[in-house]
Amino acid sequence: MSLQNTTKNMAYDNAAYIARGNFATVMTAGSGGVSGKFVAHANMLLFGLNAYTTTAGTSTYTATQYYNYAGSSTAATVHVNASQLSLIRITNTASAGVAPSLSTSTIGPFYVDTLFANGTATGQIGAVAQVALNTSTGSAGLNGLAINQGDQIYVVNGTDTSSVNLITIDYSVLPLANVVA
Repeated sequence: MSLQNTTKNMAYDNAAYIARGNFATVMTAGSGGVSGKFVAHANMLLFGLNAYTTTAGTSTYTATQYYNYAGSSTAATVHVNASQLSLIRITNTASAGVAPSLSTSTIGPFYVDTLFANGTATGQIGAVAQVALNTSTGSAGLNGLAINQGDQIYVVNGTDTSSVNLITIDYSVLPLANVVA
């Protein structure tokens, strides 16, 4: 492999831009436990964060989260035995040729639990959360959370000391983004 890789961009409808990829990882247990880290190999859109509980939490959180079941939107404000997750993005805000200047942003928190008919949201083994990622203004009408080549993404656990989740993040390479040739 050459140490001088070249990059190119392709037609907007190239399969590299149309196909969806995913990054799969597992969280470490404990307060502030983290997932594996992902570094964007091109400019991308992150579409969704999916979490599956393998070890239930023991914490109770108070925050509003909406659930969409069968086309109806329902909210829960108390999350019992839940996992609290946040997506962390580290990006370089410096101009080219200048020393890096890193910026961190947090998207979330999100709760991994199951909403029951009585209005209680409870964490349990097998609970699944699917969260659409987006900025408040969208990304040029494309939906998703736009990230830059070289950005680092990972998920961090809330204050619960026992919860463990499997994580996948769905992404797509942005059309006309440079990729290694």
